[in-house]
Amino acid sequence: MEKNCRVCNGNLIQFISFGKMPVANAYVSKKNLNDNNFKEYFYDMEVGFCENCKMVQLINLVPYDKYIVPDETGKTHYAFFSSTSSVMENHFKEIANEIEQRFLNNNSRILEIGCNDGIFLQNFKNNKVLGIEPSYNVAEIAGSKGISVVTEFFSEELARKISEKMGKFKAIFSANVALNIIEIHELVEGIKYLLEDNGVFITEDPYLVDILEKNSYDQIYDEHIWYFSLVSLSNLFSMHNMEIFDAERTDVHSGSMKVYVCKKGAYEKTERLRKYIEEEKQKKIDSLKPYLEFANRVENNKKQLQELIKKIKSEGKRIVGYAAASKGTIIQNYCGLTNNIIEYISDSTPFKQGLLTPGKHIPIVSPNYFHNDNSDYAFIFAWNHAKEIMKKETEFLKKGGKFILHLPEPSIIGIEENKTDTHIDTKDSNLIEGMETKKLKIFANDQGYLFETLRNDDEFYGKEFGQILVSEIYPGVIKGFHLHEKHDEYTICVKGNIKYIAVKEYPNGTRKINTFIIGERNPMLIKVPRGVWHGYRPLENKSAMLVYMMSRPYNQKDPDTQEKDVFAFGDLWSVKHG
Repeated sequence: MEKNCRVCNGNLIQFISFGKMPVANAYVSKKNLNDNNFKEYFYDMEVGFCENCKMVQLINLVPYDKYIVPDETGKTHYAFFSSTSSVMENHFKEIANEIEQRFLNNNSRILEIGCNDGIFLQNFKNNKVLGIEPSYNVAEIAGSKGISVVTEFFSEELARKISEKMGKFKAIFSANVALNIIEIHELVEGIKYLLEDNGVFITEDPYLVDILEKNSYDQIYDEHIWYFSLVSLSNLFSMHNMEIFDAERTDVHSGSMKVYVCKKGAYEKTERLRKYIEEEKQKKIDSLKPYLEFANRVENNKKQLQELIKKIKSEGKRIVGYAAASKGTIIQNYCGLTNNIIEYISDSTPFKQGLLTPGKHIPIVSPNYFHNDNSDYAFIFAWNHAKEIMKKETEFLKKGGKFILHLPEPSIIGIEENKTDTHIDTKDSNLIEGMETKKLKIFANDQGYLFETLRNDDEFYGKEFGQILVSEIYPGVIKGFHLHEKHDEYTICVKGNIKYIAVKEYPNGTRKINTFIIGERNPMLIKVPRGVWHGYRPLENKSAMLVYMMSRPYNQKDPDTQEKDVFAFGDLWSVKHG
C-alpha cells in the first residue's frame, strides 16, 4: 500500500519496522491490569523516507488522545519534568544567554512553545516572556516561577489570539516540540504570524544524522512524528517563505541540531550552515541508502543485546532498570525485555512510581528501593544521560553493581570502566566500529622484497580516493590526537616502528581505545574511520616513515581536522616495562 508524505504529498518509502509498539508514555496501573475491559493500545511503528522533500517520518500516527489523556477534571498531564536534569538546566541557560546577547534588547518579547516547567524562560529577567504548555501539571510549576503560561496546544488560531493581545515576538523558541506536531504546516504558519519582521525562530530537535550515526533507534516513538535533517527542514520552511540562516550541532539528547529560522532574506546565511548542508550531501542524507543501512544496524544491535542479556541471565544474575524513559519503552518492546528479565525500573519522577511500563509491564519504583537493593546489573534506559547517572550512582558501582548500555553497541560498565577508559586489544572482534586492519604479507627474494598495501578490491576500501601523503616522524615526537569528520585515513609504517593509538568517544561518557604496534616488525595497514581520534609515536629511539591515503583531498579552507592534547586521554604513550 502506497503512503504519501504529510509535508509534500510525495511518495513515502518505508525503510524500517519495529512491529507492534505501545504508546511510549502510556504507563499502566495495576488497576488497569485487573480490569477486564482494559485494552492496551498498540500500533505498527514504521518509518518512511519521502523521495521528494526528503522528510523522514512515522508512517502510522497515534491519535493525540492515546498519549495525551485528560484526568477526571479535563486537565492533561505530561510525564517528563525538564528540571529533573541538571544537565538540561545548564543547557537551556546557555541557549537563553546566547539568544539574549545575539538577538534581544530590553524591549524584546520571547515566546516558548512547549515551555514545560519553565526551565528555559526562567532565565530571562529583563524581557517579557510567554510560555505555551498544554499539560497542566508542568504548566503549574512554570506559573509558580512567575511565568505567564497559556495552557493550550499551539495553533495558527492561537497565534492570532496571542498577537492581538501582546503583539509580535522578537524570538520564539522550542525544544523537542516541532518533531511532535502532526500539523507541521500550521505550526510554521503560526510561528511566522507571531514573528517580528526581523524576528527569529530557534528550534532544537534530535538530529537525524546523529540518529543514523549512533544507531539511536530509541529516539523513534509515537510522539516523535518527524526526524529532521537540514535538507528536509529547508524544504519545509521554503514552502512558507521562510529560511534557515544558521544552525549549530549540540550534544543534548546525544545529538541534536539547533536551527535558526527567519522570514526570507531577514538574515544572512552563516558559513557553518553551509558546511552542515554540504556534510549532509556527502552523507547522502537526501537518498534512501543510509536509511536502509541504518535498518540493518538496528537489527544487528537488537540481536547483540539479546545475546548479552541471555548470557547474564544464564549466570543467575539479577537485572533491573534505571530511568523509565520513553526510550525504554522502545527498547523493551522491540528487544523483548519482559518483566521476567528486568525486575523493576528505578525512576525519580513521583508521577511514574507505582505504575508499570507500557507493553512489558515492568514495575516502576523509587530510587530508594534501588539503593536498598543488591541487584547485579542496572540497564540504563536513558542512555543519553548515562554519564550523569553513573556519576550519581557510584555507590552502586562500589558495591559491585554494573550498568548495561545498549548504544552505540551493547556493553557492560563496572567501576573500573567508569573510572578509567576501556582499553581493547587489537583482535578484529574488538576493534572500534569502522576500524579495519590488514596484515601485510612480505614477498622476499635475493633481489629484495615487496608487500601490497591497499587494493581497490579490499572489502574495507571505501572507494573514495583523495590523496597520498608521506610523513617522517623524528625520535621522541608524538603526533598528537586528531580527528576527521569528512574523510577516512589508511596508514602504514614503511620505516621504523610506531605505537598507533585510536580512541572512540561515546555519548555515554565512555571511550574505547585500540593500541597497535606496526612497522617493519609488524607490517600492517590500519583504516581509521571518520569520528575517531588517532595519533602515533616512533619507537626504539628511531625515526619512522608513514605512508597514508586520505579519502578526501586536503583543503586549506576546510582542513577537516580537530585536535586534542597528546595526553588528553591520559598517558597512553609510555612504554610499559616489566
